[in-house]
Amino acid sequence: MNLRLKGKKVFVTGSTSGIGLEIAKKLHSYGCIVALNSRNKKSLENAKRLFSEPIECIQGDMTSLESAREAINKFVEKFSSLDILICNVGSGRSVPPLMENISDWEKSISLNLFSAINPISVSINHLTRSQGVITCISSICGDKMIENAPLTYSSSKAALNRYIINSSFYLAKKNIRINGVSPGNVLFRGSVWEKKLKENQEKVQEMIKNKVPLNKFIKAEDVSDSVAFLSSPISSSITGQIFVVDGGQTIN
Repeated sequence: MNLRLKGKKVFVTGSTSGIGLEIAKKLHSYGCIVALNSRNKKSLENAKRLFSEPIECIQGDMTSLESAREAINKFVEKFSSLDILICNVGSGRSVPPLMENISDWEKSISLNLFSAINPISVSINHLTRSQGVITCISSICGDKMIENAPLTYSSSKAALNRYIINSSFYLAKKNIRINGVSPGNVLFRGSVWEKKLKENQEKVQEMIKNKVPLNKFIKAEDVSDSVAFLSSPISSSITGQIFVVDGGQTIN
């Protein structure tokens, strides 16, 4: 299928590993002009080596409004415009439910909500000019009660989902589309699930068998395929939606 993405200028936040890196690689393979992002210079240098062609790297912390502004401005200065913004920064690492304190809440909301709102807010004028597209990576924890998921993470992702849905009404008036992708249990090198498999493979496999109808982990590529579709002109009538990629885990 031709997604008609060739030449699109894309900024992917948090894109030096895991889901973000896979998204960047996927969009690059479709002919997009992609910039990687991280707040860590070394991780950018390492990720850059994974591409066969030169790729732009922009250091910046998306939890900071000013840092996000500097990063987006640097992208536009380099490429003249911005067509697609992918907001991938986030983390599910937090304390167990009911063990959180105010700093746990602040950290999770910053990582999982403001990390998207900041780059979006400073990109609106650029995306208006290009009739651009925004896709945010959320989580099924923001859609359903997932046992043992940190309350801080679930709540901040639920807030992100509501932001996506509500903001789509106003962004549509500027010819900007915004959607979200909510993955289930994503397994990749360095992921939480890789660690859990090493600790107790039998327990994890039993959970997948009992909780996930398709009886499998989600691959980062599964997420990147959905992002590519939502970023493409062939999805031009889709906005304000949260696409769930979870092997059927949240059916019930």
